[in-house]
Amino acid sequence: MRYHGLLLGILSWAALAAAPVEAAPRLKITLSNQEWPPYMGQELPYDGILSRLVKEAFARGGVDVTFRYYPNNRTLQSARNGQVDGSFGWAPTEERKRDLLYTLPVLNARMVFFQRKDHKLEWSRWADLKGARAGVTVGNYYSDEFDAQVKSGVLTADTAPDDLINFKKLLAGRVDLFPIDLEVGRYLLAHHFTAQQANAVEAQGRSFWNAPLHVVIWRKHVKGQELVERFNRGLKALQDSGDFERLVTETREACLLPHSSSP
Repeated sequence: MRYHGLLLGILSWAALAAAPVEAAPRLKITLSNQEWPPYMGQELPYDGILSRLVKEAFARGGVDVTFRYYPNNRTLQSARNGQVDGSFGWAPTEERKRDLLYTLPVLNARMVFFQRKDHKLEWSRWADLKGARAGVTVGNYYSDEFDAQVKSGVLTADTAPDDLINFKKLLAGRVDLFPIDLEVGRYLLAHHFTAQQANAVEAQGRSFWNAPLHVVIWRKHVKGQELVERFNRGLKALQDSGDFERLVTETREACLLPHSSSP
């Protein structure tokens, strides 16, 4: 009888040790979100590509997510001061790490140059672009390396107040290149330009900067480290299952459809 009880105890311990992530109590959190189509957006299908991946990865880690939308300049700050549990879509900096815990990167924002198909600029090193005019949107950051090329005179920066105007300048031949994230560029062309205009430009095959997009959690959150660990496990499960790429493709296609709405 004594051995029977010991065996039951061992089996019970083994069952608990093998329990999946989902067996832990589910948590509920609120993340700040913003308008950055097609990655994020309140009117996008599934709230956008990145929003869907974040929500699904957390779900597989036993965490239910609610989004709260803020203007762009308040989105990150709301997470840094604890108004919300966290946010997402942010690259790491030493300053941000003082207030925030970082998960593994979800996606990389792939910065590329768009160019006119009748005026292609091939390059393998920055010096090959000597004299090229690059449309730059005021307030946007394009990497330290890009800024260095402008400062050294390899690239000439031609500023505009927003990305749409820069695409118009590219189409009109007023600039030679327009740097922008690949997904964002495709979205803007699909929703704000005619098919003929969109077909007149293309993204170069190479990127000049890949910026990692992470989930961030308020550093003072009582379950901050646990939330990071749950997300990382859920993200790996999502990637290993093959669903990650399927969700990216499916959501991208839904976002590019004209006048698409959330399901």
